[in-house]
Amino acid sequence: MENLKNRIIYDYEFRRGTSAAETTRRVNDVYGGHVAKENTVRFWFQRFRSGNFDLQNKPRGRPETQVDNEVLKAIVEADPSQTTSELAAGCGVSDKTVLIHLKQIGKIKKLERWVPQELTEANRQTRADCCVTLLNRHNNEGILNRIITCDEKWILNDNRKRSAQWLDPGQPAKSCPKRKFTPKKWQKCIENNGSYFD
Repeated sequence: MENLKNRIIYDYEFRRGTSAAETTRRVNDVYGGHVAKENTVRFWFQRFRSGNFDLQNKPRGRPETQVDNEVLKAIVEADPSQTTSELAAGCGVSDKTVLIHLKQIGKIKKLERWVPQELTEANRQTRADCCVTLLNRHNNEGILNRIITCDEKWILNDNRKRSAQWLDPGQPAKSCPKRKFTPKKWQKCIENNGSYFD
């Protein structure tokens, strides 16, 4: 038996002046089993006594504010690296609601693309200059057969983690330097004459 039908009966019996216990017994005698529970009948009778004769359940949970998809799209495209929680806080809704609207506007989460290391033009030029200088020095002095290694040092090369972005399906993620999973080891090279270079 549906709940609404039960509540109509409770309303009828309440208006007749029947007690909650008697109403429970009558309903179960007619429909059999444990269709009505006395605690439930007492709850509805208490509600009727307060003047509320609405037989529908009140909606449960927090009412959600709807998000304007165009506004959300503008926010995401201004800064695609925002987290779901940040977007939800900005829009005043739950994370789940933001995810639903992100799906509606066609945004998907993509991680940044790893690249070995980002070098500026100046970095590239410095590396090329060092290589040419060492080659010229070796050609003139023959230094490579005089180099030994000692006095090891550890220098941690700890790049940042990848962050996620909200992008259109065909849109490529931006690149970021690859994180080193183990510290990079650098050694100082010392010549036999006591001078050294990195």
